[in-house]
Amino acid sequence: MEFGAGGMNGLNAAAFLVLLALASGYTLFEVRRRYRYTQFGKPEDRFDCPDERRKAVLTHVFGQKKVLQDPVSGSLHLLIMWGFLVLGLGVLNMVAEGLFSHPIPGVGNNSAYLLVKDLFLMLVTVGVAGSLLRRTVFKPERLENSGEAFLILGFILIIVASEALSHGAQFAAGEGLHLKTYAPVAALASQLFAGYQPGQAEAAVWVFWWLHFVTMFAFAVLIPRSKHLHLVFAPFNAYWKSLEPKGALSKIDFEDESVESYGAAKLEDFTWKQLFDAYTCVQCGRCTDQCPAYQTGKPLNPKALHVTLRSHIDEKGPLLERIRRQVAAADSASEQSLSAQGAECLTEAEAATLEKKVTGEIFSEDFFWSCTTCRGCMEACPVSNEHIPKLIEMRRYMVLTESEFPEDVQRTFNNMEKQGNPWGLPKGSRGEWVDGLDAPVPTLDEEPEAEYLLYVGCAGSFDDRARKVTRSLVRLLQRTGVSFAILGGDEWCCGETARRMGNEYLFQETAMTNVETWKELNIKKIITACPHCYNTLKNEYPQFGGDFEVIHHTSLLERLVREGKLKPAKPVDLTVTFHDSCYLGRYNEIYESPRSVLTAIGGLRLTEMPRHLEKSFCCGAGGGRMWMEEHLGSRINENRTEEALQTGADVICSACPYCLTMLTDGVKASETEGRVQTIDLAELLERSL
Repeated sequence: MEFGAGGMNGLNAAAFLVLLALASGYTLFEVRRRYRYTQFGKPEDRFDCPDERRKAVLTHVFGQKKVLQDPVSGSLHLLIMWGFLVLGLGVLNMVAEGLFSHPIPGVGNNSAYLLVKDLFLMLVTVGVAGSLLRRTVFKPERLENSGEAFLILGFILIIVASEALSHGAQFAAGEGLHLKTYAPVAALASQLFAGYQPGQAEAAVWVFWWLHFVTMFAFAVLIPRSKHLHLVFAPFNAYWKSLEPKGALSKIDFEDESVESYGAAKLEDFTWKQLFDAYTCVQCGRCTDQCPAYQTGKPLNPKALHVTLRSHIDEKGPLLERIRRQVAAADSASEQSLSAQGAECLTEAEAATLEKKVTGEIFSEDFFWSCTTCRGCMEACPVSNEHIPKLIEMRRYMVLTESEFPEDVQRTFNNMEKQGNPWGLPKGSRGEWVDGLDAPVPTLDEEPEAEYLLYVGCAGSFDDRARKVTRSLVRLLQRTGVSFAILGGDEWCCGETARRMGNEYLFQETAMTNVETWKELNIKKIITACPHCYNTLKNEYPQFGGDFEVIHHTSLLERLVREGKLKPAKPVDLTVTFHDSCYLGRYNEIYESPRSVLTAIGGLRLTEMPRHLEKSFCCGAGGGRMWMEEHLGSRINENRTEEALQTGADVICSACPYCLTMLTDGVKASETEGRVQTIDLAELLERSL
């Protein structure tokens, strides 16, 4: 196709190149500036395992794996994203045709590409139309409308329509007619110019050509200052996603004497990747839709975590850059203390911004203490942002540096330090749960060659309801002849609660003591009925040399049933709904084992709650919230219990002592105790034998 003998005239070509340089230069400058701001964060290695990281880019960016978790909006986004990838080649071809009057060989005159291009013109239009309907007629509560959102969708429509109209006008002008069959959208658009003279059609080509590129330049200029910065940052965020176990928090090096403060008090206390997250956030609201705290009226808003942090970075970043330049010019202090130095070059207001704390000022204490660490936000985030580590860093600062935290948190720490359990019950009574069992339960002292250590945990040892679960599990293990022993009164808390409440020092002290002791006892394999203990022992103890084979009781019971060592022969005529524990499900992806056990029980009918598997709603006990009273909003456990009751099930089954407690309390609050039971999987299986 030809735009005339020599393409556009020199003046138009110069104007185009100037606009191209200005738009691309501004966009690149603004993107680079924001990336520089993220580098004020602490170092963090996100460049290991390149093959695995490249795979993440393929699945999460090109495959849109996380985006498609919401099938409606995900499909619309997929159409638009892939449409722009395909149409990008066409944009380059339009530049070549405009400047040089000739297409790129193998592109503009390639019938196969033209057919695919026109197909994606239609698909992008469908994606935009669907997105407009979703923001107007079928708008979900989590989605916040803004002028920017509609402006962007309008830009996309103009870009797509102007490409089709420019191409259609070329056909009307008599150019490239031999390819008209392979460009159905452009061919249809050419009908709009049916009465045009060749000169008029040629003029229309240029009108829509310019409209196409001016709109693209406007879009590019908008990107750095809008949520659409994720178009640039999200692919990198996918590459830099955490490859650590989902359930592992970072380890603080307490032996580094140069560290004056622990946790995050200011912007620079986060890692560069944590700051990078803030610019990657697409503000879709999927995280808030999954957050139990937000959904029950608590101050925590996972989306606001990144939106507010981004605003603070934009505000403070230029000040840090100015100080950095002055410090560099003076050849004085290190960049690590930029906030402390150079403040004399700032106005009073700027100095106040520089000293503003993330913890307590940018985000209220209720904001980060409301988190149950359920991981719902991180599982839902389509761009791999990591919310929970930031919230934990703020807790760490308050606990380790400021020693300011709620009274019930202090009480929990005291109990763990003195008695080795959050309840504060005498540590000598830890093994009393064995009383009443028909067969004795050996300790490791009595049976040092046992294959498994049954790590009972604090709940299974001290909570009256959880003790019944422990006894059921023990009877099942004894029935099958599994070789196991317990620590009895020598068992100690795993420290999970302390770590998630921000007391990393107490956790490390506990973990290192346990690991050292267990290695001396030659422990190799561990069974536990608590997902919180399971996650800690499996995913976090390796940070301290504790490489044990850890198995949750649901997985062990599933295996014993599958091998025929446990045979559910007695029908259980009940309708059961299963509650997926956050730390068993989202953190460790154990979904099928408990359901396999349930479906093996004759007469039992399994019905699922609307929110189940990876979208399961939290019981409200995680992140140390088990030990903290809910003073704000409604109760999370009652929200979840109501959902379970609406299934009409006779039994709410769980596989976590915390969940069992919270759901039992929820049933009591709903006054349905006489109709609905809350039971652990082990107890239900024992009934069927």
